Amino acid sequence: MKKYPRLLLGGLLAVMMTSCANFGQPKFRISVHTEGAEEDNPREVIPLALGGRKFLFKRVPEFSQRQITAFEPFAAEGGQGNGLLLQLDVAGRNALEYATRIRQGELMLTVVNGVPVDVVQTDKPVADGRFTIWRGVSDETIAEMEKKLPRLSQMRSSSPYMDMLASTDDEKKAMRERAEAEEKMLKELEKQKSGGGGWFSRKRKEPNEIPLQ
Repeated sequence: MKKYPRLLLGGLLAVMMTSCANFGQPKFRISVHTEGAEEDNPREVIPLALGGRKFLFKRVPEFSQRQITAFEPFAAEGGQGNGLLLQLDVAGRNALEYATRIRQGELMLTVVNGVPVDVVQTDKPVADGRFTIWRGVSDETIAEMEKKLPRLSQMRSSSPYMDMLASTDDEKKAMRERAEAEEKMLKELEKQKSGGGGWFSRKRKEPNEIPLQ
């Protein structure tokens, strides 16, 4: 998966930058759409002008926020808001792999809260369930996501939660809370080990039991 050439993103970026006011009310809707075709039913495609060319994208997304199980935000290039690295659940991972396998060279459109924010071009199958939105995500949207989902940086590679791939809202909330609790516990253990208090800094009492003679 690679970024779409910036030359053809001019129209899209203009829409994105002039739509910042639309992010005033924090919402959390993300969908990713593959290209459609001229012969598709007009009601089933979304027309979008990019770099002076007309593109069609399927109205029904390949996956949406419902398939996101964890995320990590980052600053987008050129002051274009934030980007996101998404970890998808099993259903989302399968959908992403299928789309990137059979649609080599085609575009995938990301829509956040009804606003087209990014386009990437498929160049190889993506089998790990990770999808990157390179630009256009507001701080408010990230704040809303943090209420529902854990960050990838909270989840260590050795953590069992990385393989859970929660699907329901309750499972995602529980996974986020467990990841936060694990991170807090690990920080406390490090503090105790360094002499900051707790069990590791206490002088242990000698046992009162009488040994066998």
